[in-house]
Amino acid sequence: MSEEHRVLPLEEARELTQYDISPRMIPFLDAHLIMLLLDFAQESGIYKHETVSRGMLSVLSQTNMIDFAVDMYQSLGDEPPAEMLDRREVIIKDVENTRAVVLSLLQILENPDQVKKIPGFKSIEDLCTDFQIETNVINELARYAKLQYEMGNYQVSAEILKHYRAMPQTGEGMSPKYVSCYWGSLASALLSREFDDANELIFKMDEYLDQSKAPKKDILLHRTWLLHWALFAIFSVEKVEPKLLDFLLNEKSLSIISLSCPHLFRYVGACLILQKRLKHLVKDTVWIIHHEASSYSDPVTRFLLALYTEMDYDEAQGELQKCEQVCKGDYFLAAHWPDFQENARLHIFESYCRIHQCINIEMIATRLNMQAEEAELWIVKLIQNAKLDARIDSEKSRVVMTKAPPNVYQQVIEKTKNLAFRSSMLVSKLEKGG
Repeated sequence: MSEEHRVLPLEEARELTQYDISPRMIPFLDAHLIMLLLDFAQESGIYKHETVSRGMLSVLSQTNMIDFAVDMYQSLGDEPPAEMLDRREVIIKDVENTRAVVLSLLQILENPDQVKKIPGFKSIEDLCTDFQIETNVINELARYAKLQYEMGNYQVSAEILKHYRAMPQTGEGMSPKYVSCYWGSLASALLSREFDDANELIFKMDEYLDQSKAPKKDILLHRTWLLHWALFAIFSVEKVEPKLLDFLLNEKSLSIISLSCPHLFRYVGACLILQKRLKHLVKDTVWIIHHEASSYSDPVTRFLLALYTEMDYDEAQGELQKCEQVCKGDYFLAAHWPDFQENARLHIFESYCRIHQCINIEMIATRLNMQAEEAELWIVKLIQNAKLDARIDSEKSRVVMTKAPPNVYQQVIEKTKNLAFRSSMLVSKLEKGG
């Protein structure tokens, strides 16, 4: 966690806070993941240092990161509560006692040859007999992983849980304890920035929820959690796993977002703008965003709506300017603003090209929030890189496009594409109402 904190001017801070959706997201995050959002709020200077620190202390009280909490109290000029120091001693003793119970198994797990044998055991009893340990040691191993996690030792926790998940289960399907371990493994992977492991765990959880016979209400809640947690894997890497983007943008996930967390349409929209490979999904997904606009709206979603449903380029330009404030104040989008702006401009230009054969460079520069010379260079580079069927007429200061006639059959297909989503949304809302 950072020790240096800047404070933004009051007016700028107010602009950023109006777009802050972290309060809507926190109910679906683990305490340790919440700390990442609060640390970002601290570093960005959006809120007062002391206000965020008090919030952090409240969240830390749900964990076993006592030393961190003590340091924070001292940085605020406060004495840590006596009961916190007492709790620290209890936690240390609990960790030591649990480690003593699982030590023999931990030593076995350090031997690669022994680890290779684990998937071959048909039951926990077979494993315990071969490793010469008591069955209660297996349960204590899961508890020891949780103790390590709660103290902030995420890599240790992830490694232990990886072994635990490889062990045979009793009964069919995933027991509640195994499901809990999968959530713990996912949180540990995200917090230790092991995003390849996190991706696999997200897909396994998705598969488990598909097959689960739990009440629909519980499935909806778990899927809502999973969508929120997946954002850490999507926006923390340079190259996003395509399957993970498909998970966020598939019909099932969009239905969940519509029903229980419409604020995630911000990140759906951001993915459409940031990820060029999603170009084929833009029209259909923007239609869904339009359909849900009464539930959630912000400059990111309004930019897409202005561009693709209203064809209002002045409105799109205005919303794009506001998008900078959204990105600056958003944990997931802050590092992506330069790419966001560049790709949003590309969306504007491509949209404009579809309906105009000749484009005045000064006019399009205004739409792109650029100077005319800068816009001309940008368009030249765009034409070269994207191999667009266009040329620059420098004498008349315009871009000349070769316009393809609209395909009538394609228009019919596009108009009927969303019927499946509309039907599934209607069924979902009827079930939710029931």
